[in-house]
Amino acid sequence: MELRHLTYFQVVAELGSIAKAAATLRMTQPTLSRQLAYLERSLGYPLLARTTRGTSLTPAGIGLYDHLQGVFQQLEQIPEVLRSSHARLRTVSIGVPPGLPQAWFTHFRVSVEEADTRLRLAVFEATSEEQVKLLLGRHIDVGLVHAEPPRVASAKVLTQPLGCAFSEPRPRGRSSALTYADLDGLRVMAHAQTETPGEETRLRSAAEAAGAKVDWMFRPFSHHGRLIAEAADVDAVVVGEETALKEFAGWEWLPFRKDEENAEVVTWAIWDEPVPPDLTVCLIAMQKATSHVERWDYGG
Repeated sequence: MELRHLTYFQVVAELGSIAKAAATLRMTQPTLSRQLAYLERSLGYPLLARTTRGTSLTPAGIGLYDHLQGVFQQLEQIPEVLRSSHARLRTVSIGVPPGLPQAWFTHFRVSVEEADTRLRLAVFEATSEEQVKLLLGRHIDVGLVHAEPPRVASAKVLTQPLGCAFSEPRPRGRSSALTYADLDGLRVMAHAQTETPGEETRLRSAAEAAGAKVDWMFRPFSHHGRLIAEAADVDAVVVGEETALKEFAGWEWLPFRKDEENAEVVTWAIWDEPVPPDLTVCLIAMQKATSHVERWDYGG
């Protein structure tokens, strides 16, 4: 088995079709089929289920595909590892979730390099759930996630206000901060369970406690959040301020009142055993970054 066989498999898995994958890889379909059959024989498991409607993954294929995400990330990191090694630098691989404040991360990175001039960060963007998999697969050293997972060690490093970006300006005279009662009668989009574990339950609970009847729409989204929201004709999207500024420019963003249930986004640093050698340096740098960013505004 060679790396190219795994690449072929990944393309087929993502396109769901051997014919489409062959065209993308500039191969004939019979040639690609033979390469995939060789990969299955080498590994000893069927990876693909071929039907008249296309190609799907077997349970073993799903496991391999998930594992390869970390493998290919590691391969992409090779030039960075070589540069660091040549300069006698150490590298910490760290995962970051969508919506993490850039100012906070910049302070964190600078603090790390000030604490140890031989230490550098390799950054990978991934959802909270994806980062747990990468961490357990030893593909990252430290993760930054929006929900505290039970299977790994963790420390709370950042808390920022949660709010809503509104597609239309709110009427004048309204408060500068939201309650969940303000969402009554609105169609509201929020992150799906796979991206922010537990958020759907928390949002529904908070709205119900406020007596608000909200037409919730839970979807995975990041860079195309506005496109999804506009296509679904939603009135508001539950996001942090950083995401609102980047992805919903021109929409009015307001934070939830601090005394509201589920009014904050908490970011946790996570790691697994054995403890990464430079973990202490990273955690101290995260604390410094949190102390440097301006105090979050929760409105009135």
